[in-house]
Amino acid sequence: MIISPPFALLEGLLGSRTDDPRLAELHRAHGLRPPPMFPTRDGWDGMGVPEQGWEMAYRATVRVPGRYPSSRVRGCGPVIGYVTKVYITESYPAPVRDGLTVALPEPEARARALDSMVAEYGNVVHVLRRDDESTFEVRYHEDGRFIWFLLTLNERAENDPERLGVVTPDARTIPLWPAPEPDDPVPAALRTLKAHQDASGLDGLDFETFDRFEPDAIASWTGSDDADREFRAFGTDGSGGRVAFWRVHEGLPIEQQPVVLFGGEGDVGPVAKDLCDLLYLLAAGVGPFEAAMAYTSDEDIDEDTGPRPEIARIAETHLQRREGRTPKAIVQDAENAYADVRDRVDALSG
Repeated sequence: MIISPPFALLEGLLGSRTDDPRLAELHRAHGLRPPPMFPTRDGWDGMGVPEQGWEMAYRATVRVPGRYPSSRVRGCGPVIGYVTKVYITESYPAPVRDGLTVALPEPEARARALDSMVAEYGNVVHVLRRDDESTFEVRYHEDGRFIWFLLTLNERAENDPERLGVVTPDARTIPLWPAPEPDDPVPAALRTLKAHQDASGLDGLDFETFDRFEPDAIASWTGSDDADREFRAFGTDGSGGRVAFWRVHEGLPIEQQPVVLFGGEGDVGPVAKDLCDLLYLLAAGVGPFEAAMAYTSDEDIDEDTGPRPEIARIAETHLQRREGRTPKAIVQDAENAYADVRDRVDALSG
């Protein structure tokens, strides 16, 4: 029988990173998916076991010295988050701070409170304890029924000088590429894909490739004249977004550079670690937008359109055979290695 974790354990995890082994073990022991990592620095999530009366909230960014700004895995992968809140609800069977339990009457909480307030929906909030690290409060319905205990990580204000003075370090050094030539050809595999596209179509795939790199596409998207040195657009999707190589590896040919999406509604994300993986993704019936927005979940990747072996043969003929390469693995590898494209585009757009 799995029992609720002691409050001291949950309290000790407040402010911990989501790659903390203690947090991973808590999730494993209670049948939860692994602690979250985030594609962007504004991500958030929540997990717990409601039947046991506890839940934790996670955020990619916390305004706390020593934890701000947030970091990416290996400097280039997903953003590592933090535990920011611990909720204890009426099913929790054990004491919390100072021996209090979920049976605490509202009048007693009021008597113990450092301060009290009326919150949304007429809820009554009593702050029971506050220190430099955290705030511990209890909330009740207007009629006095218990809602939860809440332990919250204290954060600095949005305009705090110490927070604003910290600069996120660049994850990687971008090679200084010469200005692109207007007649630079796309790789042979893409030319073959274009011929197949013109002859037979791509059978419902939300992707169209060009026979040449599109000039000024990413410069227009970012507002930076230098962007087209670094990003070479070679395709589009139905939203008007652009699919491009991100030239981050000096000395490698362009087909071995990662593929990223500049979405028509402002979304940016990695699609595949190289052109070969992109072709295998297309061969599985997954377009660039689906891949960039999937965040590695099988449920989020729609493969119902069926395989396209003719596209896999293009990859095998021009690049490499990667039999068994699944969309989930392709998306996971791209996210783990090139999630920092979002930071780079933010920097160029700023």
